[in-house]
Amino acid sequence: MQSVLTSEFLDIVPASIRERLQLKPGLVMEFDEAAPFLKAVPAPLPDGVDFQEWLTKSVGLAKGRLTTDERMLETRGED
Repeated sequence: MQSVLTSEFLDIVPASIRERLQLKPGLVMEFDEAAPFLKAVPAPLPDGVDFQEWLTKSVGLAKGRLTTDERMLETRGED
């Protein structure tokens, strides 16, 4: 299975892997820089934090601010 990195070094995790590993949007991944290969694992949540509860509370926090396009322009510094 192959995937191509974007110019921003983002990758799309294939659906079969997302499903098998139960990866969800918003999940923080931790990269092992000492591994001789690319190794990423879900970062542990602080004690007592349930991911689904955290995600539910986080949805909509940015409403009324910048649109996604405006945020991307601001982040990339494009004109």
